[in-house]
Amino acid sequence: MSPVVRVLIIDDNRVVRHAVAQALSSGDAFEVVGTAALSDSRALATIENTTPDIVLLPAVDGKIVALTRAITRAFGGTRVVILGVKDDPGAVTDVIEAGAVGYVPEEASADECREILHLVARGETRIDPRVAARLVERLATLASARRADERAKSANLTPRETEILGLVAEGLTNKEIAAELHVEEQTVKNHVHNILERLSLRRRHQAVQYAWEAGMLRKRA
Repeated sequence: MSPVVRVLIIDDNRVVRHAVAQALSSGDAFEVVGTAALSDSRALATIENTTPDIVLLPAVDGKIVALTRAITRAFGGTRVVILGVKDDPGAVTDVIEAGAVGYVPEEASADECREILHLVARGETRIDPRVAARLVERLATLASARRADERAKSANLTPRETEILGLVAEGLTNKEIAAELHVEEQTVKNHVHNILERLSLRRRHQAVQYAWEAGMLRKRA
């Protein structure tokens, strides 16, 4: 027989807290170890005192992301599940990035809610394909940004060199860059030479290609 899953329900709506507690208490699989209001400053203390396996949080606003992050950092053995999430991949992605391991859609039934909590208790989860795609996209973006940061640091370009490289990428000539930055054209040439040296490249178009691929440049507004 599987161990009873200890659940703490946090929500400012007392009726919601009571209804969810009733739904989870209908069988022997879950034990509601307590309820608390989201606005209660002692919410974290309640988690510490009740040691739940799962904390249910409402999908209300941005502060849930911060609270989710605080809970997962302070209580490594406690899993956070967000209750009543709208059909919005962006909202789900935010809370999962903060540390939530599952979510219950707002249209889910009591049986579906219990099923999702069972999955979470077993270390599993159920994610909408659109949310999964958004998460993969987000992870790819973070990985790309991390690689770009590492490449930018390894290239060791100065802020001025990075600025000039950006202007080169926009197609400006050395003369036009000099006028843009109010410096001598020879100064620009020296910077471009240094950029190529630091990147171990021979042509300026190679430097531009490298910079774009590395994520070192951004289009100006």
